[in-house]
Amino acid sequence: MSISNKEEIKCSCGHVFEAELVSAISVFDNPELKEALIAGEINLVTCPACKEMFYAENFILYHDSENELIAFVYPLSFQNQAAQCRKKMLADFAQAVESFSEKQKINYDPLLIFGVEDLTLLLKSEHEAEDEEMVLTYTAPEISLDIFKISPHAARKFSMPKVLPVLKGDKNPNLKSVLAALQVLLKHNSNLLHYHALLEKLSKNKTLFEEIKKKAK
Repeated sequence: MSISNKEEIKCSCGHVFEAELVSAISVFDNPELKEALIAGEINLVTCPACKEMFYAENFILYHDSENELIAFVYPLSFQNQAAQCRKKMLADFAQAVESFSEKQKINYDPLLIFGVEDLTLLLKSEHEAEDEEMVLTYTAPEISLDIFKISPHAARKFSMPKVLPVLKGDKNPNLKSVLAALQVLLKHNSNLLHYHALLEKLSKNKTLFEEIKKKAK
């Protein structure tokens, strides 16, 4: 559920006024709020006295169940209280999870973020990766590749796309298969920057793929 509340805000000119600020975003219920957040339109206020427009910092609980992302977004000014914020986040999260039904259970950890800018950067990066994943999904049959999926929260943990290429017919993909498939993919389309980064990452860390594979869907 998405939530907004009337909050008291102080402008840099000294004027104090009230405005409606978003404090919780559920992408499932209100997908348009995700786009508004990325566009920098959430909690944007205008001072009635001096007419200055600015972002009003406010705690935001962000939840995107499809992409397995729940983020506790504190104002940037809370960064020096990181330990306390993390402790509160974990306690609040544990309490919330206890009230969920078995069908609602969340099997991924929350993220602690300071400043809405870092959340928007994460969402933009994942959106770019999704565009490349779509290219891979549609291209794979044309270049004799299959695809291999991992969960969104695992992809986020390893900073990589959640759809990987593998050699055609490989039912139990290994590192060699993925590296070979990445080379085929990038030879076909050299503009896939997230897959370039993945190729470099897997080439440098030979054990990473086995960790990733445990998280496969």
